[in-house]
Amino acid sequence: MATDLQRRRLLAALPAGFILAHLPAPARAAFAAEPALLTCWADSPSRPRHFFAGRSTDISHAFELPARGHELAWHPSGDGSAVVAARRPGRFLLRWDVASGRQLAAFDVYDADEDIRLEGHLSFSRDGRLLFATESELINGHGRVGVYDALTLQRLAAWPTGGIGPHALMQLTDGRIAVANGGILTLPETGRLKRNLDRMDPTLALLDPEDGRVLAQYRVPDPWMSVRHIAQAADGRIAVSLQNEAGDAADTIRARPLFALLTDEGLRYGTATPEVLAACGGYAGDIVAIDGPTGPVFAVSCSVAGTLALWEADGSFIGHLPTPGVCALTATRGGLLATGDGGDLWAVAPAEARAQAHWPHAFAFDNHARPG
Repeated sequence: MATDLQRRRLLAALPAGFILAHLPAPARAAFAAEPALLTCWADSPSRPRHFFAGRSTDISHAFELPARGHELAWHPSGDGSAVVAARRPGRFLLRWDVASGRQLAAFDVYDADEDIRLEGHLSFSRDGRLLFATESELINGHGRVGVYDALTLQRLAAWPTGGIGPHALMQLTDGRIAVANGGILTLPETGRLKRNLDRMDPTLALLDPEDGRVLAQYRVPDPWMSVRHIAQAADGRIAVSLQNEAGDAADTIRARPLFALLTDEGLRYGTATPEVLAACGGYAGDIVAIDGPTGPVFAVSCSVAGTLALWEADGSFIGHLPTPGVCALTATRGGLLATGDGGDLWAVAPAEARAQAHWPHAFAFDNHARPG
C-alpha cells in the first residue's frame, strides 16, 4: 500500500521535473523561487484519478485524499498540521501532518448520527479550539454550520445557517461567523442538479459564535445571484463573490458583476462596464482581500471565463487579466497568487491587474489555497 502510494506520487512528480529540465536557465531560476502554497491538486488536468493535499512545492510528501478536496487551512495550533474538507457533496474532514503526509484525525459523514453532507468549506474559531464547517441536511437541504473539535474532528454541534446551500464561511474579526448561503437546493438523489432556480433565496448570514444564532442576513438585489465566497479586508470591510444562475446569464439584461460589498442596506454590486461583464462571465470561483498601495483590493477569480478581476474596497473596478481556468486565490506578503486547473500559478500585481510571474505545473490545482 505504502509502496504503491509512493509510486503514484513519484509518477505525479516526474512531468514537473521534465518541464523544469527543459526550461532555459532564467526560467529555471524563477521556477526554483516559486512560492509554496498549501493546496489540493489532482494528478492530471485532463484525466484526474488521484487527489492530493499538501505543499505545492513538496509533492513527494503529499497527503493522498479519498476523493477531491476543496478548502483547507493550517491548524491554528502551529503544530504543522492542516485540515481539508471534501468537495461538495462531501464525506470527509481530514487533519494531517503536512511535512510527513501522516493522517492525524478524520471525520466521515457516514459515521455521523444525522444525515448530512459537507459543503466544502471550513474555518477555525479565534481561540483555535473549534472548527466550523458548512453542511446541509440530506432530506431537505437546509444549511448548517457543523461545530467540531479542532484537534480530534469530533462533531460537537450543528447550527442552522438560515438558508439553503451554504458554501463558504469565515469568522470575522469581530467574532461573528459569516456564511454564504448560496440559495441553491441540491439533494442526494439528483447529485449536483439545481432544483430550485426559480425560487432561490441567496443570503450572506452572520451568526453568533457562541450559540449559532442568526444575527443578520443580507441579500443582493437579484435573487438568481448565488452568494458563494467571502473575504474581509484589513480595515474590516466585507465582500462576496457571486455566481449568476440566470438561465440567460450571458444576455446583457441579466449580466451582473460577480462581486458585491456588504453595506448597512445589503450587498451592493461593484462597478462594471458591459465589456467587463462580458469578460468575467457568470461564475466566480474565489475571492480574497489584498493590501493595495492606496487601500484594500478585492480579487475575484472568474473561473469559467478564465479572468481575474479586481475591485477597490469602495466597489470601483480596477481591471482584469486573462488567467485560464483560474480559481484559487491567496494573499501573501509579496502580493496576490492565483492558480488554475490547468496547472498554472500566477503572481499578480493587484493595483495594475498585471501578471508578474507565471509557473506551469503538470498537475491540476484545485479550488482553494493558503500560503505554504
